[in-house]
Amino acid sequence: MDKFLKYFKLRDYDSLAGMDSKMLQEMVEDYVMEKKSQGKARSTIKTPVSALELFCDANDLTINWKKINRLLPAQKKKSGSKAYTTQQIQKMLQATTNIRNKAIIHFIASSGVRIGALPELKLKHVRNMPQGCKVVTVYPDDVEEYYTFLTSEASKALDDYLEKRVHDGEHLDPEHPLFRQNYAIGIAKPKHLAKVSIQAIIDRILRRAELRFGRDGSRRDVQLDHGFRKRWNTIVKTTDGVKIILAEKMFGHSTPTIPLDETYVDASIEKLFEEFKKAIPELTIDDSQRLKFKNEQQSQKITQLEEKIARIEDLERRMRVMEKSTQ
Repeated sequence: MDKFLKYFKLRDYDSLAGMDSKMLQEMVEDYVMEKKSQGKARSTIKTPVSALELFCDANDLTINWKKINRLLPAQKKKSGSKAYTTQQIQKMLQATTNIRNKAIIHFIASSGVRIGALPELKLKHVRNMPQGCKVVTVYPDDVEEYYTFLTSEASKALDDYLEKRVHDGEHLDPEHPLFRQNYAIGIAKPKHLAKVSIQAIIDRILRRAELRFGRDGSRRDVQLDHGFRKRWNTIVKTTDGVKIILAEKMFGHSTPTIPLDETYVDASIEKLFEEFKKAIPELTIDDSQRLKFKNEQQSQKITQLEEKIARIEDLERRMRVMEKSTQ
């Protein structure tokens, strides 16, 4: 409102309230068109226009707001709607030599957690799972608590980081932060790495990897932190055989289309892990690791098939023996 008054050099709100509706209509239209010609975004112009609309309604000033709204710039597609690609995350990992920062990138990409959840995590909130993976308790002791997982690749990166802390003199305690601030000596009391610090770390890595710019140099196609979650969500939910409701649980979401499922589906960690394993190949960042994992999966399927064939052949042999004994 103050910007509008200043633009037309009006003394106060009383001057505006006593104005003729037709004249005010022209003024609002001129204001919108002038801001539009300056390249202002729709939301930037809409805010004072909405304030004017409330003011006019309160003072019985009749304005054709439908016409005003038609003059506003078209709504632009929001930036940051895309996910990081696996190739982009590979570039991030290549852009840093810091073992902690590599572990953070792997952790977020594998688990799909929000960056804001990391400062709360302690060592006790991460436990080992089969096949070199780990389970993470996110938002522990909170109503929003849920479980997600780390691939063997991400687990290895985390183990390497923790081993370095031990090497530097830290005696790892379950209550210690999972990711700690930089330290001069490892025996110093570890402090949790804050959300803003993690965002700054990722921002620096993105800039080094030349990934922090959008199509026009200012807009960014991928949000700094949510790009990891969107990648996780896309990969897991498009993986063949994954149950969407269980994917939502690992993502920390309730199911909007079936709200009662959040209450009635009590999925164990083991059941969730079975779903997570289906997506491990595509969640894996390193191409050679992904190929290795796929080959291991294929070998397991072949072994299971061979065992099944052997059982069938053994059953057929037993049946033939029984047939002969009855003749």
